[in-house]
Amino acid sequence: MKYLLMIPLLFGILYAVNLNDILDNATQKNLMNQAIEKEGRALASKNLADTQTNPLTYNQSLARANGIGISGYEHEVSLSKEFKLGNIQSLEQKQNRLNNEAHLIEQEKYLVSFDNRLKNLYHQYCLDVKYVRSFQESYNNMTKLYVKKKKAFKYGEIAKTELLQLKFEKNRLKISLDNLSREEESSRVQLLSLTTLDNNEMLSCQDTYPIVQELSLETDSFQISQKAHDKRIESTQVGLKRYAKKLESIEVSMAYSKELETDIYTLGVSIPLNLSSNKSQNERAALMYQSSALALQNEQNIADKKYETELLKSRLSRNFRSIVAQEQNIDEYKNNLLPLMKKSYDYAESSVLEYLLSQHKLHTLQQELLEKQKTYYATLFQLYSISEIKETR
Repeated sequence: MKYLLMIPLLFGILYAVNLNDILDNATQKNLMNQAIEKEGRALASKNLADTQTNPLTYNQSLARANGIGISGYEHEVSLSKEFKLGNIQSLEQKQNRLNNEAHLIEQEKYLVSFDNRLKNLYHQYCLDVKYVRSFQESYNNMTKLYVKKKKAFKYGEIAKTELLQLKFEKNRLKISLDNLSREEESSRVQLLSLTTLDNNEMLSCQDTYPIVQELSLETDSFQISQKAHDKRIESTQVGLKRYAKKLESIEVSMAYSKELETDIYTLGVSIPLNLSSNKSQNERAALMYQSSALALQNEQNIADKKYETELLKSRLSRNFRSIVAQEQNIDEYKNNLLPLMKKSYDYAESSVLEYLLSQHKLHTLQQELLEKQKTYYATLFQLYSISEIKETR
């Protein structure tokens, strides 16, 4: 019979929603991914548009000539088109594409932060589940005690005031338990509402991150920022190549004109002489200054992130020590003091009020532990977001 009762529990654990299910089915994350994809396509199309040469130009004119001895109409038709020489166009496209890629890479930070927000909500919920179970155990113990003392009152072994105090405490615990259960259920539904999963799904809570003192971050910390920075630096290098060209473009024109009785055909080539302008030198100087500024900004950004991560790691270590101390305190209280208080109360050596106060103290200690654990996970996932780490277990 015992094994038959365990089957539904095991079935629920196996088919409950885990953290990966939450992350994979996050509605907002899917929308963010689609938005990034659409923005990438828009930037790619804009890049092609911005780097295209001007369209073919068509000109037509009609004139009236009135001269001495001869007069008539004159007209002209011409076509002209600009052509970029060598690989100028491909260099311009590559320069823009690298900057666009850097921008899109940085959008991943929002995805990482959103993932860590969901992870934190998942862990906060699982802590509430654990706390509610502990509170349920306290309520069950109080119910058993009340039933026992009710029989004692029936046989005149205790006063009615003592029984009423126990009843009041039992009812108070029941109200608190119901409130905690409703809050737990509300947290579960709210978390699932951020996904495409059914709100009736149960959460596993078998895959929570462990609470540890020393956290070793992976070697790929800040890689999103670094990859975006590398793309921008590469873009400036491509720009330097682009503005090192002596000749950038030519314009070819063809025309036909009829001047009175004469047909005239014209073929022309227009070549911009960069040597006559300082534009290319100034563009190259701007790119070199930009490259230096990007390097300094990235160095400062990474330094700030490292400093902040060290602060958060130090806070995590303090949280861990506080949690361990609180757990030890609770174990000491439950294993030593509470049994003595219960024994003293059973033998009428202490009052019911003293016994209930000892129970209240346990609940206070457990609630303090819950808050410390919640603070630990909130700090942990804040650390992962700042470190730009996608997956860490």
